[in-house]
Amino acid sequence: MMVSRLILKNWKNFQSVDVPFSARTFIMGPNGIGKSNLLDALRFLADIARPDGGLSFALHARGGLENIKFAAAKKKELVELEIHLADSLLIGTYYRYSLGITIGPSGSPLLAYERIRKSGELILDRPDKKDVENSDFLAQTRLETVHSGISSDRIDLKEIAYFLGSISYLNFNPMLLRHQFPFPPADIPGDPFGRKILQRVAEMPEDKRVNKIRVIEDTLKMAMPQMPKLRFSPGKSARPDLEGTFDIGRPRAKFNMDQISDGTLAAFAILWSFLEDGPLMLLENPEAYLNPETIHQMCYILYIGSALGRKKQLIMSTHSSEFLKDKITTITAKEIILLAAGSYKEGTLAVSASSVPAMVDDMESGMSADEVVMEYAGSLDLMEGLSEFMGLNLDFTDKMRRAK
Repeated sequence: MMVSRLILKNWKNFQSVDVPFSARTFIMGPNGIGKSNLLDALRFLADIARPDGGLSFALHARGGLENIKFAAAKKKELVELEIHLADSLLIGTYYRYSLGITIGPSGSPLLAYERIRKSGELILDRPDKKDVENSDFLAQTRLETVHSGISSDRIDLKEIAYFLGSISYLNFNPMLLRHQFPFPPADIPGDPFGRKILQRVAEMPEDKRVNKIRVIEDTLKMAMPQMPKLRFSPGKSARPDLEGTFDIGRPRAKFNMDQISDGTLAAFAILWSFLEDGPLMLLENPEAYLNPETIHQMCYILYIGSALGRKKQLIMSTHSSEFLKDKITTITAKEIILLAAGSYKEGTLAVSASSVPAMVDDMESGMSADEVVMEYAGSLDLMEGLSEFMGLNLDFTDKMRRAK
């Protein structure tokens, strides 16, 4: 399955957004506009569905319901999330999972509703009779009961829970990989900063591990001519190690992870995570530590799928137009989501570039996606165009013009 649509109401800085996703989606916008918060809505659902997660965990990890609720929302308004899952982006929605969260009489978060539609048919609608009889049940989603065995006979619940729970997210920090122990906590579910990537490498059967490292090595050495070989070492100490053979100082000199550059570690971590099993990968600012040529080489795996024959959906937030260059596959307007600021009551709004006539016209005239985005990104013309198109308050662009 793939995520084809995400609808949010009163989620962080989004009062109301409806975001379409493609097999490959780029989320773009200025700093502080909400790119991370948009990805975090998908992470929130993944945290609920994980065996070591749940609704209470997902809320606690974000500081409680009050920390994720839109600042202008009224006390009785719900935080609402709805995700559409499709067998194929060509045949429409297969599952629709909807969640509304409120504050209960005791002051604790409770489900206002939980619904599942399968091919348009409503197959779960809570609160149900059991919830009415015992409101404590509303502290837990039905997806969580899959792992406890209560709903083990519900194939549809299993499909949704396993899909959401297997979503991976990476905002890689090489310092946490190199220095794992001084920085608590070390057990964040989902390993969002790549701290345990080498442990996951060590756990993989050797033949598969060698093949994946070879794929990454062949990809990276095109951008790093001094690095002909990568090798994984289980580690003589408690820490597994990544070793590189570099033609620096002397031919085929060996360097361990403490000596390998941040960029090499970041590229390895991103590609390894992408080659792991799972239907969807969320990438946040993957351009950090990477130069343009390394990005271009990595895209052969990220965009085409792995050399092992597996493909997965990719959703990334980025400030770099390098990911939008057409060296591999042509990127279309429908794959770009633009975030723009509305009034303080509207919060951040999201629109597909395919809905902005000026951007579509430019792409159809032969301009590549990176040229179009760079032409408009940050410009007053784009902000005013989006403001007019989306019905936003033009005070925002007026302030930008005066500041400039």
